[in-house]
Amino acid sequence: MRILLEIGMEEIPAGFLKPALNDMKKAISKNFKENRISFDEVKTYGTPRRLVMCVEGVAEKQEDLNVVNTGPAKSVAYSENGELTRAGMGFAKSQGVEPTDLEIIETPKGEYIGVRKFVEGQETKSLIADTLKGLVEGLSFPKSMKWSDKQMRFARPIKWFLAMADSDLVEFEIEGIKSGLSSRGHRFFGEDFTVATIDEYFTKVRENNVIIDIAERRQLILDMIDEKCTTADEVVRVDENLLDEVTNLIEYPYPIVGTFNSEFLEVPQDVLIISMQVHQRYFPILDKNGKLLPKFVVIRNGIEDSDHVRIGNEKVLSARLSDARFFYQEDLKKPLADNVEKLKTVVFQKDLGTIYNKLERSKKLAEYLLEEVNKTSSLESVLRTIHLSKADLVSHMIGEKEFTKLQGFMGAEYALKSGETEEVSKGIEEHYYPRYQGDTLPKGIEGITAGIADRMDTLVGCFGIGLIPSGSKDPFALRRAALAIVNIILDSKLDISLNKLTVRMIDILDAAGVLKRDRAEVLSDISEFFKQRVINVLGDKGYRRDVIAAVVDVDYDNLLETVEKIETLSRATEAEGFNDLVLLLKRVANISKDHREVSVNADLLVEDAEKALFGFYREFDSKSELNLQTKSYDKFFSDILEGKDVINSFFDSVMVMDKDEAIKNNRLSLLRGLDGLFNKVANLMLIEEK
Repeated sequence: MRILLEIGMEEIPAGFLKPALNDMKKAISKNFKENRISFDEVKTYGTPRRLVMCVEGVAEKQEDLNVVNTGPAKSVAYSENGELTRAGMGFAKSQGVEPTDLEIIETPKGEYIGVRKFVEGQETKSLIADTLKGLVEGLSFPKSMKWSDKQMRFARPIKWFLAMADSDLVEFEIEGIKSGLSSRGHRFFGEDFTVATIDEYFTKVRENNVIIDIAERRQLILDMIDEKCTTADEVVRVDENLLDEVTNLIEYPYPIVGTFNSEFLEVPQDVLIISMQVHQRYFPILDKNGKLLPKFVVIRNGIEDSDHVRIGNEKVLSARLSDARFFYQEDLKKPLADNVEKLKTVVFQKDLGTIYNKLERSKKLAEYLLEEVNKTSSLESVLRTIHLSKADLVSHMIGEKEFTKLQGFMGAEYALKSGETEEVSKGIEEHYYPRYQGDTLPKGIEGITAGIADRMDTLVGCFGIGLIPSGSKDPFALRRAALAIVNIILDSKLDISLNKLTVRMIDILDAAGVLKRDRAEVLSDISEFFKQRVINVLGDKGYRRDVIAAVVDVDYDNLLETVEKIETLSRATEAEGFNDLVLLLKRVANISKDHREVSVNADLLVEDAEKALFGFYREFDSKSELNLQTKSYDKFFSDILEGKDVINSFFDSVMVMDKDEAIKNNRLSLLRGLDGLFNKVANLMLIEEK
């Protein structure tokens, strides 16, 4: 059997479409599983006007169910003379059976009374109406609305339901809207239609100029752009995110090439491209050298070309570009540095002061950071970068809120035009990197230092006044800031302590009089916050999760050393015998976990095996101290591996829990001491056994 559901509605926002379809797929899959209805596959399709779900290979009826319900233990249900007790009678009554229907059931915990029941599966068609109705009512969106006299909430007003099981109508009603066998085609190039089968639906919706398959619609846009929109010397810049958005804004695509006045090309190319992509959802056209041409592609929701649509979009874009050119020309009338004074009136956060205050604090942290990494020769350039890094926020281009995505880029452009060095200009732009996951990272010392200092001020400042992320609430994007700091340090190979960097930032905030929480609490909270970000970043880099957890559980303060330890431990885990060693080390840890003393009395060592282990312990203690000082982590783990046979021999021939309390405690101290030594680089208890 096949089941089809189409929810027809007014156009929903592009970003709502795929999440809603995913929710529909999850909901029907969960419902069928809970109701013992087997199926082969759930397929979803969507356009701005419809959410479509088709379930293939649905079973005609629920699976039959044999239920075994257990009650109290046999000893409780029956008295010594074999009569049913009140507890046993109560269970029989609760199950709706006679006492004679009860039986004794063997369980891992012993004998219990129980009752077996057979539940025959119902016909799927008798259940599907309530299932589909519940699915619709259960959908949620980032923003929902009410309409007309309806009480339900949905992304946009619902207009129709089409619901079928094979060729039969699935009848349900929500807020006066009844399901039927009718649907609607393209708003402008289609008609309403009725279907008799599910296959007919897929045929007729296509005939009425609606492509419901998102992937097909997306590919058609690309194919038509290649076919209709460029010459041999031109290329359309297709941003993947924009392509996804446009795909979900239309039901049938038709690309149209528009033009704009070439005089606008005096404005920086990125400004024009941002204006086209973000504000108008156009695709810019470039020449083969990557230079912007005065042309663009707009994707029409229609099946044919239209001069009216082209001219309308050209007029709208011309107005946008006129604003951009005006803002750009006005901003160039004075040096970028003149804007810095205005930042004294721009509040960053009420308790943390203005953007100007933030810059001054960032400069102090930058001085410390450069000293730590021996880059003080770049101090003047870095401080100038930080001084100008936010100056474009009060420019016409950014301050008017029209081109906020260009912050940093415009600062770099205006800095060059104002006579600043290329290093400062690049640093202004790069200090915003990375802006999102997978984005470019800063490469110059100016952008690296300014970026870390800016984010540390935000992160520690917010924690210092109690603005700590919780759940999905993170208004100052502190998680993203911490991730960026970790990624920048790793990519730039900065040999620096996260803890010391945080402490220095706390000092600066405290000196500025803005710290509201206890210093130790702030440091502890941020350390834990960084810990999770470090785990995430290193996990994304492909390292084993258990190895990351083992190393980070001990220390992650110096990220370069952390990576070195992880790579070393990863190699060590592949060595022959390491898995057996891990099992032994876990045994060492488990036996001694409640023992605190590590001082071993050699006179209390009785067995040869424990004497041998003590000898290994002293030798390893000496070696490990040198290995850790020289950061010889390979040698550290290989030395542990050398003790496998000694440890194994100890457990084979020595009874740790000796009757003599002194001997027992001495052996536990030996194991506790070993455990402490073994885990100085990584908590080997967290390594997964193969």
